[in-house]
Amino acid sequence: MTLEPEGKICATCSKSGCTAMCFGCQQSFCTKHFIKHRLYLSQQMKNLHEKQEIFQHDLDRDSFEHPLLTNIYTWEQKSIKQIQETAEKARNDIQHWIDKTKSVVQNNLNQINEQVRSSEKADNYTELDFAKWSKQLEELRNLLEKPSNIEVVEDEKPWSFIRTIKVIDKQPPISCSSIELPKPESHHHHHHHQRSIESIQERFKVMFGPCKLTEDDRVVTHSSYRAGLSQTSGINQYSSGRHSIPFLIEKKGNKNIFIGVLSSSHKIISPTFDYSVHGWWNLDHMIVNGESKGGDSNEIIQIGDKITLIIDCDNQEIQLEHQRSKRLENLPIKIGVCPFPWKILIRLLHPGDSLRILC
Repeated sequence: MTLEPEGKICATCSKSGCTAMCFGCQQSFCTKHFIKHRLYLSQQMKNLHEKQEIFQHDLDRDSFEHPLLTNIYTWEQKSIKQIQETAEKARNDIQHWIDKTKSVVQNNLNQINEQVRSSEKADNYTELDFAKWSKQLEELRNLLEKPSNIEVVEDEKPWSFIRTIKVIDKQPPISCSSIELPKPESHHHHHHHQRSIESIQERFKVMFGPCKLTEDDRVVTHSSYRAGLSQTSGINQYSSGRHSIPFLIEKKGNKNIFIGVLSSSHKIISPTFDYSVHGWWNLDHMIVNGESKGGDSNEIIQIGDKITLIIDCDNQEIQLEHQRSKRLENLPIKIGVCPFPWKILIRLLHPGDSLRILC
């Protein structure tokens, strides 16, 4: 403040004759309002001191929280809640799968127990039965303890700092020969339709001869420019249960394509003969114990026909279903001649012969 010559107007009362000027607000005041203005500034100073003291107090206290720390805490609590919710959902999903699987395992175990009791009571069992039951029990235990159709995976998004988890239930369920076991009292051919047939994810595997595999090994084609035997098997082996493999005849020459099975435990000495081979060249032209049987049928398998090979290990037989003619051929197999495990066998004769697996 400084004294001013009289003549300036007071900023408060608008009277002339001011005696002082504030260099802060650049306003002139009369004596009365000059004093009030100074009191106002004194109050402002007091307020400033209070703010200083409050800030110093906040700065000195141990519980001082920076806003960024508060943001981190909020994020932390939100993330923990999301993780807990995700974990709880995963636990519930796994528990649901466990309960469902235990029910399936228990049902199949009951059927195995019934088969064992029935066979023991009738004193009708062999080493093959023990091997089958032991394998089924092992598969049931693995189904429960070492599942391959369900897993817990982490979210691998590169922008995700905290990875979430989720339960993946793969389909179809795990292949287990003990699932949907046949009833112990039903071993006759006319009961086949009452038992479950397991659809198998089969693929071709070259054995010898001119053949080419394509489309993820689901299609086999005779690749030579001239006729000659080529032989293809499958990647799976069958020792128990009832399984179906559907085929499509994509191309063939005058001779048909052979579809059947052989024992994977046999070492093939001759590509043209193996007494464990069983199957069909035609609906009435079979190969039994490696030898040709029949062959006089007029029912010729054609290009575009769908054929299903049914491998029934429990009843020690195979079947061939021809959809167009609605025929179902049955071929019993002696285990002594063709011991387990079995695998599919495909024989192609003509250039361009082609067969597709439909599953």
